Amino acid sequence: MKLTYKQTENRPENSFLARQDRLPCIEQNWHFHKELELIYFIKSTGTRYVGNSIGNFAPGELYLIGSNVPHLFKNHKEYYSDNLEDEAVDLVVIKFVPDFLGENFLDLAESKKIQLLFQRANMGLQFSKAVTYLVHNYILGLLGNKGLSRIIGLLNILDILSVGENYKTLCSEVITSNYSKNEKDRMGRVVTFLTENFDKKIELDEVAAIAYMTPNAFCRYFKKRTHKSFTQYLNEIRLRHACKLLIEGEMQIATVCYQSGFNTLTNFNRQFKTLMKVTPSEYMEKYNEALGAR
Repeated sequence: MKLTYKQTENRPENSFLARQDRLPCIEQNWHFHKELELIYFIKSTGTRYVGNSIGNFAPGELYLIGSNVPHLFKNHKEYYSDNLEDEAVDLVVIKFVPDFLGENFLDLAESKKIQLLFQRANMGLQFSKAVTYLVHNYILGLLGNKGLSRIIGLLNILDILSVGENYKTLCSEVITSNYSKNEKDRMGRVVTFLTENFDKKIELDEVAAIAYMTPNAFCRYFKKRTHKSFTQYLNEIRLRHACKLLIEGEMQIATVCYQSGFNTLTNFNRQFKTLMKVTPSEYMEKYNEALGAR
């Protein structure tokens, strides 16, 4: 998988793209594009990679990804089996360039909050459940709207999303793509290998060879590009998978540890506490308490 630059999918007669996808699984590369992308998951779970951020995504979640920010939403492994339903994934994608209403649109006094929203989207945004509920009907309405109704619908969505602090940023800093062609291929190969093999033993030499670099050069390169060490990045992928297994509640903590690619329970517990601020058992307790409160 390469880090791919995607050309606009928009039709000439439309100023932006609004599309609903019902699929067995999400099939996409780690990619970026000039358009901002609003992604609403109606039905789907998996791991998200936005800039240098790694986390899980679930139904009912809404994200805004900024222009030229590398990202990938990848379903969990069971989605790619042959016996999964044809519409296991249901999501809505809205893509638009920042100036879809003209070069001076964001300079208008009335557009200042939307301009700030677009700037913060360069760190990746996940919106609260409350604000997602408010825009739900507007998002679905875009799929059938035509003419000015489409533009008014999108403006209503952006207006609601831009009011207040109804979101959390995913990345610790702005990370946009300025990769050369060779780097696109290199990072794509690395990200693909890690997402497909995180549950196995992975040696630094092995990953460096995929990038056609020495281990020391690869570590420097990876830290510069992701703002995280290779080990930290890999551990985050493994720990997000561990969170999924813990929530499902079908495995003992020791089994989750080894299924997620860790070699020792001690290291797993330490790394989990560092990232999640709670132990694995405390994480399960908090999740079960949250379920009981619903």
